[in-house]
Amino acid sequence: MQNSSTLNTSVRTRDQVDVRAGKYITGVYVRMMLGVLLSAVVAYALIVSGLMYQIMATAGTGFALGIFVLQFATVMMFRPMMQSASAGKVKALYYFYAAITGVTVGFVGIIYTAASILNIFAAAAFAFGGLAAFGYSTKRNLGVVGTFCIQALWMTIGLSLIYMLSSFVPFLRPFAQTLNITTGILGVLVFSGLTAYESQLLSQNAYSLARSNADEGTISLYTTSGALTMYLNFINLFFSLLRLFGDRRR
Repeated sequence: MQNSSTLNTSVRTRDQVDVRAGKYITGVYVRMMLGVLLSAVVAYALIVSGLMYQIMATAGTGFALGIFVLQFATVMMFRPMMQSASAGKVKALYYFYAAITGVTVGFVGIIYTAASILNIFAAAAFAFGGLAAFGYSTKRNLGVVGTFCIQALWMTIGLSLIYMLSSFVPFLRPFAQTLNITTGILGVLVFSGLTAYESQLLSQNAYSLARSNADEGTISLYTTSGALTMYLNFINLFFSLLRLFGDRRR
């Protein structure tokens, strides 16, 4: 009887861990989707109001470069804030980043056709979902894939920056199209790999948190961090596919 009681307690504990881990993973993806929705709303408002066209006419590429730098700086702030700031402040920073990215999506909205954006968004969502499911379910350790993709990510960021600078530096202009295509190809490979790797890591972290005595504030911090990671993978996969297959407005 004692062994049976101990076994039943163990089963209940495993069930509780599964429930807590599932709740955490669901929270990450819900927060991620809210960030994507915020970006879309900001982009839509800028385009419909005509403000995005005014910005392009007056500031153009210089403003786009400034947004790129602000996005990068905001992402770099997350790790130090995770160590010292409250869960509410970290969540606010995440939504601030999503809103800034909405401005970038607004640029995209006046460069590419609406049909092209919607089609590629759907393709990116489908690919992201499949890659995330693969990372979650596979028994293979994707650590090597993650390490390679993280290293390649810096090359992708560097090429993106050079592509932006090609609008200002005359001798770079002949290479602009090649840089754009190369960045798109690298981006698809890098963010596909990172999506699968980070999904596997997210599952592992979910069960570690579920077994711990972490309070709600700590769980909320990690939920926001996970949401940002998956948001970055999705939005950059979308941008990379758009570089390669998007139809530009005439």
